[in-house]
Amino acid sequence: MKPDLLSISMFPTVSLDIEDKIRNLLEIFEANEKMIPTYWGNSDGVKVEYNRNEIIEKVIAKDKISELYLYRDKAAKYSGVFDIKWSQRSFLKIDFHKPISPKLLASFYDFSDKIAQLVKPIYGVAHIFWPSTYPWNNERERMQVWMDVCAYPVPVRFFPNGPLGIGARTYFSGHLLEMFGKEFLLDCPGEVTEPDWGGIRIDVLPSFLTSDNDTLLESWLSIMKYLQTSQVLAIPSFDEDKMGVSFSPNTAWKEYLNKS
Repeated sequence: MKPDLLSISMFPTVSLDIEDKIRNLLEIFEANEKMIPTYWGNSDGVKVEYNRNEIIEKVIAKDKISELYLYRDKAAKYSGVFDIKWSQRSFLKIDFHKPISPKLLASFYDFSDKIAQLVKPIYGVAHIFWPSTYPWNNERERMQVWMDVCAYPVPVRFFPNGPLGIGARTYFSGHLLEMFGKEFLLDCPGEVTEPDWGGIRIDVLPSFLTSDNDTLLESWLSIMKYLQTSQVLAIPSFDEDKMGVSFSPNTAWKEYLNKS
């Protein structure tokens, strides 16, 4: 079985509407010839030929664009969306679609780290998705669906419920790091590091290049069990039709929402 999606989701603490920031973002993509965008747009559905100078001009102009979409229609094939001006609801997402080459797998997490270093996410997840079964037929398949949903933290789930969980690689900083407690995260099972930009990075496995989905899921469940004791992670509720997972905020996130 091969993965069918690679995804990076982050909630930045940095605005991209500054020339050096947007230039640095584009340089991350351009550093690898097989990652250079082929198209870009300023709204969903708009695609024009990629032109870095045009993008920079539009981003720093008086009437700034609010979103940036980047696309590549050949290997490595991806689509990405970035909020340009920072707000508490800023979000970015990059999805790499099939076919997924071994070279992309090997460089995926390094690419995610470069994005994280630039945007310094309050919460960010990079994850490799394998095919899942819907509806699930057993406990293992149910846990697989739970992991998949946690590793794809879209804003409509994150903002009302807090962090759903972790992915294969997860970043925490700012008030989320304070909620968990730095020492608590440093003692977390898995591979825990402190990036030079700040925050905490948690890897479910020491190496993703030789791992399979079953190994990933087993380690993921162990780390989730530990993190759930913090009362920060959203509380899951598994749908009766065995097709999905819904969430509700835990104690720490409720307190945060009441103060906001």
